Amino acid sequence: MEAILQWGLDLIRLVQSFASPPLTAVMRIITEFGSATAYMALLPLIYWCYDERKGLRLGLAILVSAWLNLSLKFFLNQPRPFFAGYDPSVGMISERFGGLPSGHAQNSLVMWTIIASWGKRKWLFGITALICLLVSFSRIYLGVHFPSDIFGGWVLGSLVLCAYFFSGKRIEALLAKGGFRAEIYAAAAVAFIMILYRPGAEILMPGGMFLGMAAGYSLNKRYIGFKSSGLFGRTGAAKYLTLLARFVLGIAATAIILLAFEKVIPQNHFADFYLILHFLRFTVTALWVYAGAPWLFCVLHLAEVQKEA
Repeated sequence: MEAILQWGLDLIRLVQSFASPPLTAVMRIITEFGSATAYMALLPLIYWCYDERKGLRLGLAILVSAWLNLSLKFFLNQPRPFFAGYDPSVGMISERFGGLPSGHAQNSLVMWTIIASWGKRKWLFGITALICLLVSFSRIYLGVHFPSDIFGGWVLGSLVLCAYFFSGKRIEALLAKGGFRAEIYAAAAVAFIMILYRPGAEILMPGGMFLGMAAGYSLNKRYIGFKSSGLFGRTGAAKYLTLLARFVLGIAATAIILLAFEKVIPQNHFADFYLILHFLRFTVTALWVYAGAPWLFCVLHLAEVQKEA
């Protein structure tokens, strides 16, 4: 393994020999297409303004992918190229955890492939492949991942996609048959499994958001009846202004919730209730996105109530 890492470090140095300030700026932007920031912004947009069911499926798939990635990162604890013992000079940005597998490579593959599948056009998959390759290359250029980390992320992301496309609809149909209680119990059970192994507070994020997303969607379906397509027949500019109002209002409230928890959560990681508050931060945020914001949109007539029979 050491020989593979050393080869990867040599490749990083070769790539960085072509570095320049403009290219580095571009790579910093490209790398964000595979970051948590990308899907934290994209998921509400899809759920509120495009298709709530697809927004749920995509969100849960990304969270499972992120959980697997973080779990393996902590378990394998493989150093990054700029960690002590390798070459600190290659790191253009800072990362705290181990490098294998690459979360950016893995999650960008999962997210953009699922989105491309909605369009069912070959050129969309071509764009997806380009995005994934550029994001992965940016991680090598910025010196935060060995090439082996990238390959590991692609392999794990491919496994998540196989589970999504071959089992996702079957699981969804089974839960729908079980009704509201089955959906809530399943969400709680999966979230519990996801937080059993918690070597760091960061790994609570996927479990907390999974619980909030799944429970929020079930609450919306049973009690609220929000559908992203419900626009009171508005077309043209009125339609897009309504969608814009949803997104701006929803994101502003989401930011307030996150900041409020930031003030409440103690800085001392060993303080009482630190882990519980950290978990609740993501659960409540996801509940807002998937149930609270849709309820507010219906109250403000930014969306119609269309409860399922």
